[in-house]
Amino acid sequence: MFGKKDSKFSRLWQIGEILKSSEDGVTQAELARRVGVTRATIHKDLSIIQEKTGILPAEDEDGRLYWWQ
Repeated sequence: MFGKKDSKFSRLWQIGEILKSSEDGVTQAELARRVGVTRATIHKDLSIIQEKTGILPAEDEDGRLYWWQ
């Protein structure tokens, strides 16, 4: 019953942890590969993270994402 919600929360947490630990940044494609979902899902998840936390990862000119500190 709660499997989907739990897996989504786990994925959002995992995305945050990857972004926080990546000194050189990470692309959406890399995030998708590491988390095991599509780039479209990563894009949606980043929107959810921003909506719920008010934090949007910083993005450089090469499209690499960094956790905003």
